[in-house]
Amino acid sequence: GSRGIVLMTILQSWSQGVDVWGDSGMRKLWSASNVKVYGGGVSEDAFLESLSKLIGDYDRQASSVSSGRGGRSVNQQLHRERILDVADLAAMPKGRAVVLSSGNRPTLIRTQPWMTGPHAEKVKASIAAHDPQASRTIIEAQESVREVAAAVDGRGAA
Repeated sequence: GSRGIVLMTILQSWSQGVDVWGDSGMRKLWSASNVKVYGGGVSEDAFLESLSKLIGDYDRQASSVSSGRGGRSVNQQLHRERILDVADLAAMPKGRAVVLSSGNRPTLIRTQPWMTGPHAEKVKASIAAHDPQASRTIIEAQESVREVAAAVDGRGAA
């Protein structure tokens, strides 16, 4: 049963997950996930076909008109079609994603890049502070560790 532990796994493709957990393990992980997000950029036919089936079909009404000696008749038929087929999913543009969540119909969303979001400045500051390429000396790191330790001990940071 569920223990309330939230995990997030981000993969670039289905195959990447198969490399890590094997085919059976990847199917189990995918099946048990409460939220799945597909952001495009994949060209694996089998995965995209499976995803297309999960997204589902819709009924499109088509009308045809015929006329003859007896007059004119209109015939209407329903055609079942995929909402997003393999080609649509493979060509999904940047800025769009499909979200599949338990108990809900799949949803096409517009993504928001972090640099345009409400926390952009905080993210930029975090990158500057933690990027391995940032110019930070050992002394600065040690000072920071001492400040954190002092704050945790209740002595306050200098």
